Amino acid sequence: MDFEEYLNLQSASFAQLYRCLPISLLKKENADDGNRVFMPESALDRLGYLHIEYPMQFQIQNAATLQTSYCGVLEFTADEGFIHIPTMMMEHLGLRENDLVLLRSTSIPKATFLKLQPHTSDFHKLSEPRYLLEYNFRNYFCLTTGETIAVVAGDKFYYLDVVETRPADAVCVIETDCEVEFDQALDHAEPVAEFAAAAAAKQGDGVGVGEPEPVTFTGVRMRMDGKPVEEEKKKTTTIPAPAPAGPKRRLWFGPPASGGGVKEAKSGEKKDDDKRFPGKRYSLKD
Repeated sequence: MDFEEYLNLQSASFAQLYRCLPISLLKKENADDGNRVFMPESALDRLGYLHIEYPMQFQIQNAATLQTSYCGVLEFTADEGFIHIPTMMMEHLGLRENDLVLLRSTSIPKATFLKLQPHTSDFHKLSEPRYLLEYNFRNYFCLTTGETIAVVAGDKFYYLDVVETRPADAVCVIETDCEVEFDQALDHAEPVAEFAAAAAAKQGDGVGVGEPEPVTFTGVRMRMDGKPVEEEKKKTTTIPAPAPAGPKRRLWFGPPASGGGVKEAKSGEKKDDDKRFPGKRYSLKD
């Protein structure tokens, strides 16, 4: 952005370049939570002159990379020429201490729908996650698709990615009633991925792949008395059909299906292996 464009922005709306500092330097309790910034007192005078409506909404932009986000204001107590920004917002915008940011007034719609994805599955074990969000959203002025937010329960932090926001990619969450949907946690698919990786490693080592089949005897069998051997009927084992697939991450272990297994011969039924050797028997003593 050149200087002339910057002046044109200032004449039409609030637009100001600031050096950024982390809010943690102010050492104010809970000030680093959420996405509200500290601005200098001169900004309040300028906003009052422009008759900016409440709640005040701002677009914040990294002047070097042009990456943008949205925020609200908490206090007008920062030193002149500086703006204090929450740590997570600085990380998202790729900002370091004393980097230049462009702050300008804007207007974003109120949220009607939010889709959030927790980083860990223990978030879903909370008894009332929606009430937890309502409590923590007091620190958030707005939400932007693609950003990560943090909510606190006791002494534990839970991180959530903002997957989708409606009706726009940036929405205001102040005094609005909106639908919230929680996506599957990021760590949910890790066990499946580990299992697939282990299976791929085994295939790469040649385990169970390309093993040669046993060679069967192809000659003619004869008895000791020279007569041909009658072919015995091969006994087959019925393998039970696999159990139907159930919900994911469930395995079925149980007895075989009915009718499976080797069939036993009925009483009185002559077996092929009852045939005895018809020749004369000898012992080692003879």
